[in-house]
Amino acid sequence: RLTGQQQEINSLMQRKSAADEENARLKSEFSNLNRKFKDKSQELKDTEECAQKKEEQNRLVIKNLEEENKGLNICCADLLSDLEKLRKQEAQWKKEKSGNDTRIK
Repeated sequence: RLTGQQQEINSLMQRKSAADEENARLKSEFSNLNRKFKDKSQELKDTEECAQKKEEQNRLVIKNLEEENKGLNICCADLLSDLEKLRKQEAQWKKEKSGNDTRIK
């Protein structure tokens, strides 16, 4: 009877030892997974911050380009106005020259 109990104790100790080893392996695996999770979480946070900075930069670039475009549109409108005035002046001068040429003849 004592030998049977001793065998049962030995068997239970072996099972406990195997369970402890499995527990240690699972803890190590969990620790590795947790570290990877933290690394990926930080990577995601960094990526999101970078994306936000890029979006803000893009917004500023777009705003600056829109302002520059407004300025260029105003400049173009002024140049077109000047061109129209010069064309009218040219037509007037041609008219005057034609009249002068006619009088000279």
